[in-house]
Amino acid sequence: MSSIDITIIGAGSWGRALAHKLLKNNKKILMYSRSPVNEQHVNNENISYTNKVEKILASKVPCVIATPVKSLNEIGLKIKKEKFNEPIILTCKGIDSSSGKFPSQIFDKYTSSNNLAVLSGPSFASEVLDDKPTAVTIASKNKEVTKIFSKMFHNKFFRIYASEDIIGCQLGGAMKNILSVAVGISDGLGLGSNAKAALISRGIVEMRIIGEILNCDTDTIYGLSGLGDLVLTANDNLSRNRRLGIEIAQGSSIKDAEKKIGQVVEGIFASQGLDILIKKYALNLPISSKVFDIINEKVNPKDAVNDLLLREKKSEFV
Repeated sequence: MSSIDITIIGAGSWGRALAHKLLKNNKKILMYSRSPVNEQHVNNENISYTNKVEKILASKVPCVIATPVKSLNEIGLKIKKEKFNEPIILTCKGIDSSSGKFPSQIFDKYTSSNNLAVLSGPSFASEVLDDKPTAVTIASKNKEVTKIFSKMFHNKFFRIYASEDIIGCQLGGAMKNILSVAVGISDGLGLGSNAKAALISRGIVEMRIIGEILNCDTDTIYGLSGLGDLVLTANDNLSRNRRLGIEIAQGSSIKDAEKKIGQVVEGIFASQGLDILIKKYALNLPISSKVFDIINEKVNPKDAVNDLLLREKKSEFV
């Protein structure tokens, strides 16, 4: 393969799905993976593989980071060490469990914020790989960086919308993971469709409340990366977070539920990170807080539901 157009760090299901879209647009890719990659997953003459991050960063082309949030500091340190100064797009959805920071905030200390973009929106990896129609948002403070990645990814099966609300897009992607756990718990307890609709609706209100504190655009909350992604993950068993909630409701421990799912469940870590923000800003987000309590085994799912239902009545939007 001749010159590289773009690199990808992370060869899991999401990294492979994004590689598939780039290959559809005739981009030449170098992909990093910690372990050997089954090249049948993404078999194309325009993609090659390496197990050295340094080789990725030496390519001096735009980079896609498709790892879990918990890996970002490790990658960021290498980016800073190698003085990598090319556009970077972060595609994970979550909040750091120890700091309460979003992915772009983690990376601010490793590279210029002008280099950063995020990708978020309703997008199961399996459907992206199958070329099912998908729409996502790319957000950046730098319009030129948005243009670079939009041009690389956009095609008729993967529609890109641009945004400058980088925190709002990440907030939606993180909170939908937490709220999908809540919906999974509700479904696992057999609480019905009315309860599901209430959780989604009130969950969006919680997203809006913290979004206002973080100076996010309300339109972002009700867009692809907020409401759109929540509707997807709350209603389909392809969602790891929804499946986690169902398993918990049916009596599994967190560890056992994770083992059954067999992949990283970002809602667990996002819940820890969101709890930091809830305490920092003294926010009342009852659904999100109960998910945190359940995940940390401070309360069982049935008692958590009773606590939510027995709260004092209030106005809908106050």
